[in-house]
Order: sequence, then structure tokens, then C-alpha cells
Amino acid sequence: MNRPALGLIFFGRFIKEDLKPDTFIFNALLKSLCSQNRIYKAVTMLLNKMACPPDVVSYNIVIDGFCKKGAVSKAFSLFKQMLSVGIMPNVVTYNSLINGLCMTGEIRRAEEVLRQMQSRGYYPNVVTYSSLINGLCKDGEIEKAEELLHDMVSQGLQPNVVTYTTLMDGFYKKGLLDKAVEMLQCMANNGHDPDVVTYNVIMDALCKEEEIKEAEKLLHDMKSRGKDPDVHTYNILIDGLCKTNKFGKVKKLLDEMVSKEILPDTVIYNVIVDALCKKGDAEEAEKVLYHMLGKGVAPDVITYSSIINGYSKLGWWKDTIRVFKD
Repeated sequence: MNRPALGLIFFGRFIKEDLKPDTFIFNALLKSLCSQNRIYKAVTMLLNKMACPPDVVSYNIVIDGFCKKGAVSKAFSLFKQMLSVGIMPNVVTYNSLINGLCMTGEIRRAEEVLRQMQSRGYYPNVVTYSSLINGLCKDGEIEKAEELLHDMVSQGLQPNVVTYTTLMDGFYKKGLLDKAVEMLQCMANNGHDPDVVTYNVIMDALCKEEEIKEAEKLLHDMKSRGKDPDVHTYNILIDGLCKTNKFGKVKKLLDEMVSKEILPDTVIYNVIVDALCKKGDAEEAEKVLYHMLGKGVAPDVITYSSIINGYSKLGWWKDTIRVFKD
């Protein structure tokens, strides 16, 4: 039996035995229901009060649940109902609504909620600004997102790793790679240690622009700061190296992965196989296939298709048929 179901049984027993559960227990059950995608059951409990008067936290839990589900209109209906029963919202309430609107691309409405929030005497925090910056970046309004970052700092709030990473990704998507790299430096200068996700965003951008040397420098910087590359880091770099025909360095990275007990996956091997075939080296690609099998990594349709296409382009039909049969 799952936890929400068990929680409902205990809650029912409380009421049946005329024991009133406190708000803490009530809210814990609401949170559990929302996390298990049983939000409508949570709403029923909230509105029927279930022998326990809800508080601002109760409403926040369900409003946030609706926002994360993309049902922002239902979140606003609950927000209005909350006000009608005399429960005042707090910063957490507004943050959920703003984030929900940003997730659904309603950035103008999100800005309107921010103004409403401020007019009621609530100060936006790092979460508020980060949600809006994310929404603006998704909407392609990177200049406005940067302005919001400066506004945030002027309010005495320190951007976090997520805020910086979001902006870096936004800069790159607008073709402003230099600004993205500059933001990484700014982040480090302000005492924020970039995490693996941050490094991966910039490395991916550099590799797509074929700035492989810069990506390799970033890998070195990452390691010197005590950050261990993950499988995505290696995926990004190996893809970049393959596209620039630097297969010697690919071999070194694969060896490094194995030494760190990070097993290359099918995606990485497919990138290498495809690059070798495009280079006209289908024989070497087939060796990679057997190496991959030896490591217990299962090839997929993409792996075999790349090798078959590679041999076909060379006119080596016997090899094409052999691989196809294998």
C-alpha cells in the first residue's frame, strides 16, 4: 500500500474516533497526496476541511501542486478561495503562482503577479527572481532577464547556481556565447561554485561552436575545483571531439571514464561509431562495436544502422550484408 493511501486510512480513523488531527498532520497528508499526483483528492480534503481547519501552508501545498501540474487556472481559483476565507497568502504562495505562469509561458501575467505581490507588501526573494529569469530566458527575452538579475542584486539578494545556469543557457541560445562564459566567471568571482550542470551547459555550447580547446580548458578548470565530471560531461566532450575528428583524445576520455568507474553508455558509443563511419572508417567503427559488446553495453538500431550505412557508402557490400546478418 502506498503512503498516501495509508495516510488516508489513519486520517479516517482519527475522525471516526473523534480525534482531531492537527494542521501539521493534515498538511503532511496533503503534501503526500500532491507528490503522488492525487491532487484532486487533496483539494477535496482542503475544501471540506476534513475536521481540521487549513492554514496558509495547506493552501500553498495544493496551489503549488496545481502549478507543477500545469493547471495554473485551478491554482488561481484556489488562491481566490483562500482569500475569500480570510487566509492571507505569503511569499511562498506568490512564488508558486509566478513559477506556474513562467512554466506555461505566461510571462506577462507572472510580472503582473510580481507587481501585485509587491503592492501588498511582500518582498520577492531568490526563488521569485529565479522563476522570472527562467521564464524570460525561455521566452527569448535575455536582456530583460539580465536586467532582472541586476535588480535582484541591487535588492541585496544573491543569485544562486540555478539562476546563473539559467542565464548562461539563455545567452547561448541567443547566440551570445561570450556572455555565457563571462557569466560563468562572474559567478565564480561572486563566490558561487559552479556545479556540474553549469559546466555542462557551457561545455555543450562551446562544443556546438567547435570551440573544443575552450571546452577542454573548462574540463580542466572543473576538475581543479574538485568537481567530478558526470556521464553527460563526457558525452558532450566526446561528441565535440568526434565532430572535429580528434579520435585520439576520444580514446583518452573513454579510458578516463573507465578509470573513474563511469561506464560509457550506448549514446556515447553511437556518437563514436557514427563519426567514424562519416569519416569513412567503417572498419574502425565495427571494432568499437565489438569493444562495446565486450564491455556489456548493448548496441541499438542506431549503432548497426551507422555501420551498415558506413560500409554501404564505401561499396563494401559483403561487409554490409555480414553486419546486417550479425
